Amino acid sequence: MISPIPPRRSSRRALAAAVGTLAVLTSLAWPPGVAVADASSTSVPASPVAASGTGQHTVTLLTGDVVRVTGLSGGEQTADVTRPPGALGGVRTETVGGDLYVYPDEVLPYLAANRLDRRLFDVTALIEQGYDDAHSTGIPLILNYGAKTAPADRITPAGATEVRSLPIVRGTSVRAAKEQARKLWKSVAPAASATGTAAPAPKLRDGLSKIWLDGRVKATLKDSTALIGAPDAWGKGLDGKGVKVAVLDTGADSHHPDLADRIGESQSFVPDETTDDGHGHGTHTASTVGGSGAASDGAEKGVAPGADLMVGKVLSNDGYGQDSWVIAGMEWATSHGAKVVSMSLGSSQPSDGTDPMSQAVDRLTEDTGALFVIAAGNSGYETAIGSPGAADAALTVAATDSADKLASFSSRGPRLNDYALKPDIAAPGVAVLAAKAGGSAATGWYQSMSGTSMATPHVAGAAAILAQEHPDWKARQLKDALMSTSKKLTSYTAYQVGSGRLDVSAATAATVTATGSAYFGFDAWPHEGAQPVDRTITYSNSGDSPAELHLSLNATIAGGPYDTDPYVDKGKPAPDGMFTLSADTVTVPAHGTATVTATAKPGLGADGRRYLGEITATDGSGAALARTQVGLYREDTRHTLHISLKDRSGKPAAGYVEMQQFGSDTDPWAAYVDDSGELDLRMREGTFSLVAFLDVAGSHGPDSAGMALLGDPEVVLDQDRDVVLDASRTREVSAEVPRRTENRTLSMNWYRADGSDLNQYGFGILEVQYLLGVKYDSMFVLPTRKVTTGSFEYETRWRKAVPFLTLTDDGRELRPMGQAGSALYDGDKRLDTVYAGTGTAAEYAKLRVKGKVALVTRSDVVSAADRAQAAADAGAALLIVVDDRPGKLMEYVGTAGGGYSAVPVFSLTAREGAALIADARRGRGRLGVEGVPNSPYVYDLSDAHPDRIPSTGLTYRPRPSDLATVDMRFHGTTTTPSGEYRSGFRPYRKYGSGYLQRLDIPGTRTDYVSAQPGTRWVDTLATGPEFVLSSQSVRTRYQPGSRQVRDFFGAVTRPANGGTYWWSQRQKAQVAFNVQPWADSGAGQHAGVMQDGDTISLKVYQDGVLKKTSTSQAATLYPAPTTPSVYTLDLTAERDADTYRLSTRTHTVWQVKSDPVTDPTKIERMAVLQMDYGVDTDLANNARGGRQTLRLTPRHLEDAAGAGTVQGATLSVSYDDGATWRPVKVTGKSGTWTGSYDAPRHGFVSLRAEGWDDAGNRIDQEVIRAYGLK
Repeated sequence: MISPIPPRRSSRRALAAAVGTLAVLTSLAWPPGVAVADASSTSVPASPVAASGTGQHTVTLLTGDVVRVTGLSGGEQTADVTRPPGALGGVRTETVGGDLYVYPDEVLPYLAANRLDRRLFDVTALIEQGYDDAHSTGIPLILNYGAKTAPADRITPAGATEVRSLPIVRGTSVRAAKEQARKLWKSVAPAASATGTAAPAPKLRDGLSKIWLDGRVKATLKDSTALIGAPDAWGKGLDGKGVKVAVLDTGADSHHPDLADRIGESQSFVPDETTDDGHGHGTHTASTVGGSGAASDGAEKGVAPGADLMVGKVLSNDGYGQDSWVIAGMEWATSHGAKVVSMSLGSSQPSDGTDPMSQAVDRLTEDTGALFVIAAGNSGYETAIGSPGAADAALTVAATDSADKLASFSSRGPRLNDYALKPDIAAPGVAVLAAKAGGSAATGWYQSMSGTSMATPHVAGAAAILAQEHPDWKARQLKDALMSTSKKLTSYTAYQVGSGRLDVSAATAATVTATGSAYFGFDAWPHEGAQPVDRTITYSNSGDSPAELHLSLNATIAGGPYDTDPYVDKGKPAPDGMFTLSADTVTVPAHGTATVTATAKPGLGADGRRYLGEITATDGSGAALARTQVGLYREDTRHTLHISLKDRSGKPAAGYVEMQQFGSDTDPWAAYVDDSGELDLRMREGTFSLVAFLDVAGSHGPDSAGMALLGDPEVVLDQDRDVVLDASRTREVSAEVPRRTENRTLSMNWYRADGSDLNQYGFGILEVQYLLGVKYDSMFVLPTRKVTTGSFEYETRWRKAVPFLTLTDDGRELRPMGQAGSALYDGDKRLDTVYAGTGTAAEYAKLRVKGKVALVTRSDVVSAADRAQAAADAGAALLIVVDDRPGKLMEYVGTAGGGYSAVPVFSLTAREGAALIADARRGRGRLGVEGVPNSPYVYDLSDAHPDRIPSTGLTYRPRPSDLATVDMRFHGTTTTPSGEYRSGFRPYRKYGSGYLQRLDIPGTRTDYVSAQPGTRWVDTLATGPEFVLSSQSVRTRYQPGSRQVRDFFGAVTRPANGGTYWWSQRQKAQVAFNVQPWADSGAGQHAGVMQDGDTISLKVYQDGVLKKTSTSQAATLYPAPTTPSVYTLDLTAERDADTYRLSTRTHTVWQVKSDPVTDPTKIERMAVLQMDYGVDTDLANNARGGRQTLRLTPRHLEDAAGAGTVQGATLSVSYDDGATWRPVKVTGKSGTWTGSYDAPRHGFVSLRAEGWDDAGNRIDQEVIRAYGLK
């Protein structure tokens, strides 16, 4: 039976945990396949700080998938996922705790088997860590090898370069070149399934046990030395002399007076950086450990000013480092004799102590006896201890202030998953004064910082003093002594401050010390036959006389499970007899030890409770000499959830089941059901939602492929339960429309909210969206009961369009499937067929194929790409590949670089293709071939069922009056591929999903769109090399029976704010500017940005003084001025004229008046004037030469603060790309000014326009090649 440990929700962001699944269409849509998801948050309106730079980032994943994330207004995001050539499976997206995870299907089995680090697919965190493509050309990895793989046998995977060996964790750090990522992935996971729905748990190649992200760690920030009693130690001659203390940080300023001649060995593990401290953090911590105080006549000296300092630079000058740098620094420090290692750093995510850095701490401690003193972290919440502070052997340090109050930022325990006792001790970490890197007499030698980073070196210095006093002590003894002699902080628990606040005076004066902490463990349900648990408490006596100790043990309840009820019964005493000691007195011999057995009887405790206690050793007078922290967690009640998974025939099936627990602070998680179709899970009591997607037989013949959604939205687990997810009980879901179509998108969407108060903050929600691949032609759902708690909805989504290819054989219509990366057939003809065997070049040499349909049989002997190229070389008009196996064939036939095949390639099943091959062999084959690359119409349909999945009414038959008609007009002249999609939003949806579908522009199309209440739509069009230019509409609620027109990429493209992106805004703390440089025609319906391929220059002036420059369209001034100001924004944007032809260069200057915002909760839009242009052009954005009429409309954004009434506008035109300008007389009415001019018959018209209001706001804009002439 499996006892799953669901992943703890990230607490960095209080956002929804939503899960989406995107199956990437890689047939006729794109050569490599493109998927797209829109994500939006539920928190406060978007802060422009979060949308750094352009608000657009690109991240290449380990699998070679490329994710493009664009920040929009209101906190929304879009994420385009482009699959690499040859990748045919789907892509799952999850939004968890505000982070966007992207999981290609083939990684799911490896994640389930714990072979891959989940952080490799956390796109948000990768961007935050600087691992996006703009800031990093490689993916840093740590490769863990199995114990049986000797170092000499470790192979660096193809596409990766070894950086350094990490023997302490049986690992190697490597850097994977992003352009080689797919090659690396295939080399380590060659058997990765195209779909992850039912793949078994796999193994990695070459002895690899796990691949980790080499994640970034960060620095975690008179008289603190007096507070901890250091002067008393100094008075005894104890200052750490002769003890090596390694400070692993950002380096150190060796020229600072306090560190001059104080640093012995040093080494940098940061590429291309010396040990000099370009950040300041390392200098501060090093001087806290052992600074001389020379710059202050000794007043600000460190805790151990006599210690031998070693400096290992493992964090770069920006304050961040990689896991492998830290591990290498730890190995260096211990191999060079460090007795104490101070590490004021850590990961931002909680750890259970099994990660590479934590493993390194435990192993190095065991091997060398060095004590690692590590910051607890600055997350400030429960279960937040990160790596490497989560290591068992680490002395993990919390932060307190000068009044011994816990710092609000200090990370709390318990340790993730096993509830172990962390942190271990506390020390001053608020407003700590220490050496300032680059300081001087003029600027000051010291600076104040706060953080567990500042607390950690206090403890490291104290450990050095203690090691000087007891040179034979190793890590365990030093740790125990510091913990057991610390100052008790009665207001806090061991999960907050460990044993208490560091007391150097007490530690050095003590002759009796004790085991610092003893954890009795995680008492797992069902607690049957639970036996007492013993822990040995060791008392050491360094004095010359025996010590008689009187012992007592007191324990209380510290709360319940951290993820469901952390405060239940908090403070109540533990049951009598639950914790006992083998003796209440013990005599410890001089210079010896004595032990006492502490016993916990878990069976006496209540289920689902955390117990914390303390063993106090006192002398005859009752004075406390040593204290030991104890703890135990008794797991809450569990029941068996038996899951049965069955296919449409009622036979056992394998697959993943996604589970959501109500009222829990855990993320949804997946469990794998193997081929037996049965799975037993040991789960806590409560209510759960379960959903699975299962490949099943379709309803359109023997080769038909279907997808079944099997779920139960409300399983009450108050006893052992059976849940049967039986596809034989499903009902088919379909849509019927009056015109001839094929399915372009099929999506099955599941939404469940648990109804708790936390739903308003986005917690307790599971949303699953699954966009099916093209091989699926049938959908089935399992009917459910109406939910009684919270809310539930099932939605089906279709996009239907004219078939890409229609084949007819003597009146019989066939069902060809386009292959990934295929060119498209355009035309309507009857063509002869030729059978070319397996499609080798040699077989074509004997045939006349030019202008005909080539029929071949799929074979492993010929690759899909070679098969397509051979047909193209022979002159075939169309290649039909007949599968040699049951089912539908889908292969990648495009080029290695992602280009289309040289000939259209479609497949037929073996059943359909047999007759065609027979006719072709007899020389009588002839087919009707109709290809439509661009469908003249599209149906975008949505059918939602709230509260339950019904057993009837699952065929959607919308009437014309139920739909909105949208006339789509796609402008442009670019020769690069373009794509378009429409994503749907239900009222609860935090992100929409879809994938770009191939579209040739310019062109027109008529769309029929579902217009029921509660459904909104967002249109996206992308073009340019690698789709770098994108334009998105605002969310639109269509009215049934309505008709409207949508224009994309129409002239004039210029800088303007669109409704989908965050606008220039002012808050109390900051002023932020953002105007999208490539907005197309219209009054803010769309806004355009480019991910690459343009050059942006933005200058921001405040009252005439230059304040900020940027190479993106966005800039933020912080702090915001506290007085009224006039801002000038000067934006220049340029792009390649050969690719885009129009709007090749723009220059815009805005003048904006703004008053300060005094309300810290208020966000005001700024009065940045927009200029809208109206000119009559064709779809290629060309106007007929001669007399021209142009409309100018200067306008403010809706509700802009400080906006006045627009007063006037001017216009000038140029026909020589701005070399000369001609003024145009304009006349105004109702805020719009019109001007007419005579243009030549050919070339381009450039525009220069001005607009202003009566409040002092204005815009001056120049657009080179605004539109063309014909």
